Amino acid sequence: MGYEILGARTLFPIYGNSIYVWGAIISVFLAGLSIGYAAGGRLADRQSDILTLSRIILIPTILIVLFPYYGPSLCKRFEVLSLDPRLGSLLISAILFIMPCVFMGSVIPVIVKMLATDNSRIGSAAGNVYSISTAGSIAGTLFTSFFLISWLPVHKGIQLTGLILASCWFLCLTYHQMNKKQDGA
Repeated sequence: MGYEILGARTLFPIYGNSIYVWGAIISVFLAGLSIGYAAGGRLADRQSDILTLSRIILIPTILIVLFPYYGPSLCKRFEVLSLDPRLGSLLISAILFIMPCVFMGSVIPVIVKMLATDNSRIGSAAGNVYSISTAGSIAGTLFTSFFLISWLPVHKGIQLTGLILASCWFLCLTYHQMNKKQDGA
């Protein structure tokens, strides 16, 4: 959610703090997550381990960390097009944010599958994962809106979001390496 708030603020210079921007951002994020949940579910049925999870996390990490290098220039190009605010905000939102959201949405089904060791635990695994995910979204929303926006420029805030995601990737990779060593010992 913090990434979503920062994403909306990225579009404010072009389209203002309008309902169109918020509608576009929310719709694109939800579409990306929806696609990611479905794709992640299919992937989890085939392969759900910590290495797969780390690979899924790596892609949005790279896209988000590098955002300051491509996001502002794409926004400037859209500004020159002078598109209708509804269409323009939806298109630039989709271009900038849908791919990271797809991959972030793919994380949940993989984690659920990893935690649900048998069919009798699927419900509690899913409930726990979504509960933790929602709590993280609340924390991210409050931290971003109450503090981060006043501390950092928007693009640096997005980059910080990517670095937080990078730490998750690193933890997954470290866990995988530790288990690999234990299995080999």
